[in-house]
Amino acid sequence: MSAPFRNPIGGRIERSTPMEFQFDGRRYEGLAGDTLASALLAHGVRLFGRSVKFRRPRGVLSCGAEEPNALVTLDTGSGGISNIPATLAHLAPGMAARSQNRWPSLRFDLTAALGAGGALYGAGFYYKTFMWPSWRWYEPPIRHLAGLGQAPERARAATGSERHLACDVLVIGAGPAGLAAAATAAAAGADVIVCEQDLLPGGELQFESARIEGLTGPQWVERSRALLEAARARLLCGTSVIGMYEERVLALRQAEGRARLDDELLLVSPRVRIVATGALERPIAFADNDKPGVMLLGAIERYASRYAVRAGNEAVIFGNHDRLYPAALRLREQGIRIRAIVDPRPRPALESLDELERQGTRILSGHVLERALGRMRVRGARIGAIGTGEAVELSCDLIAVSGGWTPSIELALQAGAKPRYASELGAFVAPDEGETLAAGAVLTAGSAAGHLELSQALLDGAQAGARAVETARNGANARAATVGSIGGDPAPHLQPLWRVPRGREKRQFVDLQNDVTVADLRQAVAEGFREIEHVKRYTTLGVGTDQGRTGGLVGAAIVAEFLGETLAAVGQSRARPPARPVPLAALAGLPAPLAVKPLRRTPLHDALLADGALMEPSGLWLRARHFAGSGVDAAVAGVEEARRVRSAGGLFDASTLGKIEVSGADAAAFLDRVCLGRPSRIAVGRARYAALLREDGMVLDDGLLLRLAPLHFLLTASTHGAAAVLAHLQYHIATGPKALEVCCADATEAWGVMVVSGPESRGLLCEVLPTLAGEIADLAHLAWMEKEWRARPLRILRASFSGELAYELHCAADEAASLWQALRAAGTDRGVRPYGLEALDVLRVEKGYLTSAEITGQTSPYDLRLEPWVRSSGEVVGRALLERPALHEPSRPMLVGLVAVEPARRFNAGAQLASPSVPGESLGYVTSAVFSPTLGRHIALGLLARHHALPGTRVLAADPLAGTEIPLLVTEPVHFDAAGERMKS
Repeated sequence: MSAPFRNPIGGRIERSTPMEFQFDGRRYEGLAGDTLASALLAHGVRLFGRSVKFRRPRGVLSCGAEEPNALVTLDTGSGGISNIPATLAHLAPGMAARSQNRWPSLRFDLTAALGAGGALYGAGFYYKTFMWPSWRWYEPPIRHLAGLGQAPERARAATGSERHLACDVLVIGAGPAGLAAAATAAAAGADVIVCEQDLLPGGELQFESARIEGLTGPQWVERSRALLEAARARLLCGTSVIGMYEERVLALRQAEGRARLDDELLLVSPRVRIVATGALERPIAFADNDKPGVMLLGAIERYASRYAVRAGNEAVIFGNHDRLYPAALRLREQGIRIRAIVDPRPRPALESLDELERQGTRILSGHVLERALGRMRVRGARIGAIGTGEAVELSCDLIAVSGGWTPSIELALQAGAKPRYASELGAFVAPDEGETLAAGAVLTAGSAAGHLELSQALLDGAQAGARAVETARNGANARAATVGSIGGDPAPHLQPLWRVPRGREKRQFVDLQNDVTVADLRQAVAEGFREIEHVKRYTTLGVGTDQGRTGGLVGAAIVAEFLGETLAAVGQSRARPPARPVPLAALAGLPAPLAVKPLRRTPLHDALLADGALMEPSGLWLRARHFAGSGVDAAVAGVEEARRVRSAGGLFDASTLGKIEVSGADAAAFLDRVCLGRPSRIAVGRARYAALLREDGMVLDDGLLLRLAPLHFLLTASTHGAAAVLAHLQYHIATGPKALEVCCADATEAWGVMVVSGPESRGLLCEVLPTLAGEIADLAHLAWMEKEWRARPLRILRASFSGELAYELHCAADEAASLWQALRAAGTDRGVRPYGLEALDVLRVEKGYLTSAEITGQTSPYDLRLEPWVRSSGEVVGRALLERPALHEPSRPMLVGLVAVEPARRFNAGAQLASPSVPGESLGYVTSAVFSPTLGRHIALGLLARHHALPGTRVLAADPLAGTEIPLLVTEPVHFDAAGERMKS
């Protein structure tokens, strides 16, 4: 199959290994070593996709992970993987890809008519328009058109694996600086890992006409690789670092060299990290600069040298630095005719410039490229003189743009580095802070640190490697490797140019993926947006998959111009992790069977299994969902077990409750500071409900607080929240206003806990513990007493999570099974049998008790109707922020009860709550829904906007998955025994 734009010689591809692939159903042939982008460019394909907002035709802009335009879906047989840059999709036999954001086809896209109204779609269009008259008018077409790619219709079984690595020095990037840093560190004996997102190391040395110590760039790279292998350093190509965290670095290693669901997630724990991620070439905004055929100069060079692919036959080069001219000579050698070089600066004195003129290239100094000509692809360029405004049009099929370079410092910023503006680059760098480095330090090297000349980058990389070894090896000496003669491109002598101040600003694109134009930025500034992060969110500048790598700094500079400020003052928006898109399946990891998961079993585990318990994981614990014989499934069994508890009684294993002991001279005062409700007022021998707030005022967890002695308390926490509560307490002990004489300890596994609930619970307990019958009968609600079972400690607490008369029995873990068996045997004649989590959920919803379904991390004590506990508290952690006005607005959710208007109608947890008058507007949602055997109807708890939370109000429970809208009535959260007479009897 002919590839007319493939050069007959050169490149780093395997010409003896052809590969067939498909794009949009059409068959093509590439070579081993190609990417999807290079293979299609070799066949003359220039149209790769459509833009998100205006559906304008788009082609390849770059040659790496920063590609904003050429996003494709790779078919996998089960829906495909969307939003893969064609520049990263390494060709494989039989690969099938399809373009995105078009209908019905890429070349004939009916939705491209949106571009005709582009003048109407200014910054903030959605915010301003969709408020009137109703979002429902716009939602269907917007949902149809919005988004990138298409979500798969069914789940895929393939998931990635996970591997943990550790090293002394982690080098991120295997360009010149990264290789120099790794070689220096490895030569000093350090354990080194190098992560490189490309399949080949070397970066720009793969195609620049550089010579290092008499070697060509590729030869020097191969020598460096050999040195690393000899020193047992690990070079991981095809591996992208996606996040930098305090202790670990997350990296994603592509399976078989291309993005797949089974990519491997690496969790690396290095002592020192070196960010040598290079710099990205940036574009210049001019009219119609988004047409297919407008590409970055460096990308065109890489396609030519690495893949032997010409991105076009005739090119116009537009840029603002000295490196345009040697690059033009290299492109001429690859068979691309250079029609002209457009440079807004005065004519530089360069030998390469004179050579180009001798070869027939026009040098247009003091000019700018005003507009790209053509409809579906570049057909020419309009060029104008800066002083006179005289213009000339040149025919071409390729426009190569280079506005300078932006150091790739996203990972360094994630690790805490502070950016500094470097005026000589017109960009921000992340310099190393100070001379002394601590373990876990982050260094930047090479172009990422602003060293664009090859000699500087190599020296800086070697010095970074030496400093890293000294830190990682506690002061071990390491000598920075010296490099002999170096020949590379000259210093750029950059003169920043961000946009061409001619032509329609609405067609000068800054963020190509989101169709953000110069006009949008001007409008945002005119409407009062001054902070770059606000401009970013208002205009969607840099919020796409490339996270502003190509247009983020350009947009910030244009905003600075419109504000009349410097770029240093405006700054650049930050990119969040992940640093590049990651398949969720890769983050999920391999599904592990229960046999290999770290699971915790309660002291009653075997006894529960003997009773027919069907177990399920709850956090790291195995707990009984329900019991065989109670029903055909969990729902039926739960209803039957709940009915049995209300009518006779039941036994429940509550050993997984978090049990945290707090003691010391300041224990009471400390608990007053972290718990609602003045714990210091609890008498010894009594217990009280306790709720803890996070620092932002949201409820962290709740439980019971027992006072065991004047200076000794026991705080119970939920199964899922125990670890977070313990960490919360320890943090505030360590960071309190003074040195507190208090300590806390996790005693969860020291105690087995069982609950005896129901009308028969008191009689059953007196039968099993006859010597304590009188004290048990006299034990008040929320009182406890210390006794013994088989000469081991036994704590009897009268408390209920079911709303029934109930007792919690806390005994030594190794004696819990014997006490359970005694209760089980004595309870048979009384109708008291075990019940599981399904029944407990029914019982607690009937009583309006809270679980993690309501304590979501986004609910305040006011939302959960805990106002009395707030009022009775003093200065409690998180209380100050409860006075924020937004927490008291009428739209704020409040805990409510819900019942179906038709008692037999079932509705599900998760259903959205809406007003019958405005059914499309969500007012909250159902948090927990059950069938109550006591009340004979379906009931629920929910979080509903305060102005609709009045009992008797009608709402709709909308379930999109079931396609139903069920009328409900709002009630008080407590559905059964509101006065608590049964549990207090």
